[in-house]
Amino acid sequence: MLHIGVWGWGVNQTDYDAIVDTDRDELRDRIEVMRQRFYELALTADPSARCPDSAWNVQQIVAHVVSVAQRYRAVGESGDFRRARTPRELDQINQEEMEALRAPVPVLVDQLKALDPLMDELFDSMAEDYSVEFHFGIEVSGIVAQINWLLELVFHGEDIARAVGVPWEIRERDMLLMLREGAEVSPAYVRSDLDPAIDMCVGLQVPGARPYVIHVHDGTAEMRARQPTDRPDAVLKAPASTMMRMLMGRIGPVTATRRGLRIVGGRRPWKVMKLQSCYDTA
Repeated sequence: MLHIGVWGWGVNQTDYDAIVDTDRDELRDRIEVMRQRFYELALTADPSARCPDSAWNVQQIVAHVVSVAQRYRAVGESGDFRRARTPRELDQINQEEMEALRAPVPVLVDQLKALDPLMDELFDSMAEDYSVEFHFGIEVSGIVAQINWLLELVFHGEDIARAVGVPWEIRERDMLLMLREGAEVSPAYVRSDLDPAIDMCVGLQVPGARPYVIHVHDGTAEMRARQPTDRPDAVLKAPASTMMRMLMGRIGPVTATRRGLRIVGGRRPWKVMKLQSCYDTA
């Protein structure tokens, strides 16, 4: 569901209750740990091994991660980069930029390492009250730009691990932080042909997170803090790792149920079965 990229920024005029709180120090530490794990795995993996359910092999995955890091560099240098208007256009941009970076994995990892200090400086200079222009013309909070880099390392590290059949532990706190990005970015992935008559409110209960809802209505969707006036059709309870993977379309309802998803309330719980179909998962 979510294909992540990076941005240019401006002052954030919107105050809201984020699904989870964090700060630059926590994110810096978590990114550093994940960087080292990603580099070690990438350098030891078979570059030709292909991730299940993906057209990319290990070398291509690493090249894509380099292309995303270069977008951050472009933001630091000029505030601009090549943005997509639609999720499908982003797929095309990702493919083209990945293909332009074909090189042996050790060379790609060296390129990533060279960008580490530039990205750290960019994140440290970004005030938390800045908004950030994402793809598709939407804006997200500045801190999500930093969370996004954690997400790239976590999930593409997982892709490499799946490609070569080795374990890849993901900390639940990391997934909870990434759910903050999911909350801000997911409205951009609503299907363009979504029936405007669909109206459903789904409550989310995630350990460690504020109560949130996803409200689909009038051809749009919003993911926000739950209000006393909300009357959810269904209330979902799940670990952050399960909820985030569902948002990204990496797992469906059956697998999510095996990973702790439960319906724990709501007036019309059957309506939640249509939730994933409201989003573009391409």
